[in-house]
Amino acid sequence: MKEKVKKNCPKCGKPARITNYDEKLNVLTKHGWIEIKYDYYFCRYCHKGFTLIDNEIGLLGEHKITLEMTDLITYAGQVAMSFEKSSEMIEKFTEIKVSESLIRLITEETGEKVFEQERKRVKESYEKPEKAAPALLERYRKEGILYIFTDGSQVNTIFKDEKGSTWREMKLGLVFYDGDSIRRKDGKMIITKKEYVTFFGGVDEFKKLLFDAAARAGYGKIRQVVFIGDGSHWIWSMCNELFPDAVHILDYYHLSENVHAFARYLYPDNEVKMKGWANDILDKIDEGLVDEVLRSLPDLKDVKLPAQVPNLKTYIENNRGRVDYRRYRLRGYYIGSGAIESGNKLVVQQRMKQSGMRWSISGGQYIASLRAKYASNQWNKVREVIGL
Repeated sequence: MKEKVKKNCPKCGKPARITNYDEKLNVLTKHGWIEIKYDYYFCRYCHKGFTLIDNEIGLLGEHKITLEMTDLITYAGQVAMSFEKSSEMIEKFTEIKVSESLIRLITEETGEKVFEQERKRVKESYEKPEKAAPALLERYRKEGILYIFTDGSQVNTIFKDEKGSTWREMKLGLVFYDGDSIRRKDGKMIITKKEYVTFFGGVDEFKKLLFDAAARAGYGKIRQVVFIGDGSHWIWSMCNELFPDAVHILDYYHLSENVHAFARYLYPDNEVKMKGWANDILDKIDEGLVDEVLRSLPDLKDVKLPAQVPNLKTYIENNRGRVDYRRYRLRGYYIGSGAIESGNKLVVQQRMKQSGMRWSISGGQYIASLRAKYASNQWNKVREVIGL
C-alpha cells in the first residue's frame, strides 16, 4: 500500500493527505487526448480537495485542457469565419477533433477574460487622465501626429429593440502614431504599429477604451493630434471631451458617400448627371468653396428623405469646421478613414457578419475583443491572460 504523502494545502497552507491514489483523467493537449494518472489530496482544515497536476501541466479551470491547447482553440475560434470552420482548421493541422460547442465555450471564456482585464485598466486610465496621459510642455513633445479614428459597423444580434430591429452597432476605434506608418506614392498608408479597440454598446464605455489606447500611444507627448470620424454627433462630443486639442476632420470617404447618395436622390434616372453633380460638389469642397456649395444646395429640412439619403445641406453645415481638406492636405494630414474601414472589415465583418450569424451582446463583445488583439498584433496579451 502506498504511503500517505503529505502536501501543504494551496488554500490554507496546512498539511493535506492523499485520499485517492492513481485517479485517471483525460486531458486535451496539442498532441491529442492523453490519459494522466494523479493523486487526490484533501485538507481537513479548510475542507478543500486539490491535485498537483493543474499547476504541473497547466490546465484551464475545469475544462481539462492544457493552456497551450487553450491558446490554439482560442486563436482558431476567432480567426476562422465560424466555429464550424475553426473545428475544421484545428483538425486539418493537428488531426485532433474539437467540437464547435467546445471551441465556442473556450473562445468566449478567453475573450471575456481579455475584455474584463481591459475594462479594469481603462477605468483607471479614464478616471486618472493626469496619470495615464500626462501632458508635456510643447517643447518636450515628440514631433509627429497621433491619429485617432472611429467608426461603427452593424452586427446582427439575437435581441430585438423597441422597433423590432435585431441590428446593433459595434463601435471601433483605431489609434496610431504617424511615425509608425509609411505613405505610399498613391497616398495610401501602411501602418506598421496600431491598436484597435471595440465595444458592443454605448459611447460611455467605448470612450474609456479609446482614451486608454490613445494614452498608451502617446497622447500628451506628441505635438499634433488628428481625430477623424463621420458626421455622428456622439463622435465629436466624445472627441471634445477626451481630446480637446485635436484637429477635427470629417472623414472624406463618408462625405463622398453622402454626396453621391444625395446625387442619386436628385437624379435617380440619369447616372451621367448624378456623377457630374456629385463630382462638382466634391471638387468645390476640395477647393475650399464650402460656402458656395451650401448656397447651391436645396433646403430640405421639412422634407422626409429616404432612409439612406442624408440632408446634405444640414450635414455639411453641421461639419463646416471639419471639411477644410485643402489645408489638411497642405499640412500632410490623412483625410480619410481607409484604415478604419479596412479595420472594420478585418476586426468585425469577416468574423461576425457571415451569412446567418446572430450574436448575443456578450458573446459578440468577447469575440470582437479577441479580433481587436489579433488585428493589432497583440496576441501575446491574449496568451498572458490564458496564463502562458
